[in-house]
Amino acid sequence: MISSSVVSRWPVPRVSASGRIVDAGMRRFDRLFDLIVGGFGVLYSLQTADSFVADAPSLADPLGGVVMSMVGLAILAGLGPLVVPARARLFFLLGAAVYAGALLLWAATLTPPVSTDPMPWLIALSPVGAAYLARGARSRVVPMVFAFVVSALASIGLRIRGDVALSDVAVDGLFMVGLSLVLVLLLGTVRHRVVAAANRQQLAVDTFAASQLEDATEHERNRTDALLHDAVLTTFLSAASAGDAESEDLASRMAANSLRVLMHVNAVGRNEQVLPFGQVLAQRCEQLGIWLSHFDQDLTAVEVVMLPPEVAHALVGVLVHSLANSVQHAEGATRRTLRGHPLGSDGIRLIVEDDGCGFDPGSIGLQGGGRGNEAARELRALEGRVDVESAPGAGTRIVLSWGSVAIVGTDLYTEEERRVLP
Repeated sequence: MISSSVVSRWPVPRVSASGRIVDAGMRRFDRLFDLIVGGFGVLYSLQTADSFVADAPSLADPLGGVVMSMVGLAILAGLGPLVVPARARLFFLLGAAVYAGALLLWAATLTPPVSTDPMPWLIALSPVGAAYLARGARSRVVPMVFAFVVSALASIGLRIRGDVALSDVAVDGLFMVGLSLVLVLLLGTVRHRVVAAANRQQLAVDTFAASQLEDATEHERNRTDALLHDAVLTTFLSAASAGDAESEDLASRMAANSLRVLMHVNAVGRNEQVLPFGQVLAQRCEQLGIWLSHFDQDLTAVEVVMLPPEVAHALVGVLVHSLANSVQHAEGATRRTLRGHPLGSDGIRLIVEDDGCGFDPGSIGLQGGGRGNEAARELRALEGRVDVESAPGAGTRIVLSWGSVAIVGTDLYTEEERRVLP
């Protein structure tokens, strides 16, 4: 499977397609918060055992059994986030609705005398319903209205049908409303603070990424200015001294190459949307994971390289087919490696290598048809490079690169890499 460090560092958004890095952190917080609220509901209900014992005789008839069953289901809804985390909101909403129905049914069927010491069982459970609704509704207003309405109806039932003293009704009503409001405000405030912190983190990430891009672009412009100055001067000198068609063709190609570099750097400077390459790797981990288990891989150095989305996806597209070709066709391979390296100040290099049977790049592989070659053509159209080094019996090395250095044609390997090449 794909490296766990890549997936954990660049988690894939599942709630929205915004690509925001902090979305995954908010999802983890919400899951933990759901578990805490669900656990609170179950544990708090256990604290009302004395009220349940006191009210059990009055709930012994068939209708009382229905009420107890409904309350039990409402409480157990708090275990839903533990079983199906993705449906936590639905479980909480159902739990709150079932509790409200049980409370109203109980209040409508009361027969005196109703014990108020300890507090009636369903009144004591009201914070559980409020907490569930606060998490399910993701709102403060709805649970507050819920607390007031349900409290009013339960108080009316206690007073009229249960013949409970007005002072006891007031105490029970204030308990339901007061404690429910405290829980709603507490849960809402905690999540509001976490969201605010996440937004500040996202702003910091965006600002840092923009600063990195701006610094890299400025550095690249300075480097390109010097490079083009030398290239143009060399081109003029070559053109001036050209005495045959071959020399004129060389000067023409040098001038075209200088213009391509300048166009690339300007395009990078204009491209406002960039994202970490590691995030795209995480998004495509299912495709990559099928083949990466066969490779000794190290992509840590390129996870943080900021690339235009279309370039990152084109690179991964070619990478998937390169890995698949190695696994499926490199017979006799005992070693397969995948390495990633930053390329200059604005680019990236991926090297896929095996010691298998090899092939003739001029007749098969990325030079022919098929989806792999469509992906390669797409990368080349984005000023990227796909370089294939192979021969029958000599293994295969595929180098995918993008960036102004790749366009210029600088050596594909650093000095450190050359020292370890076979």
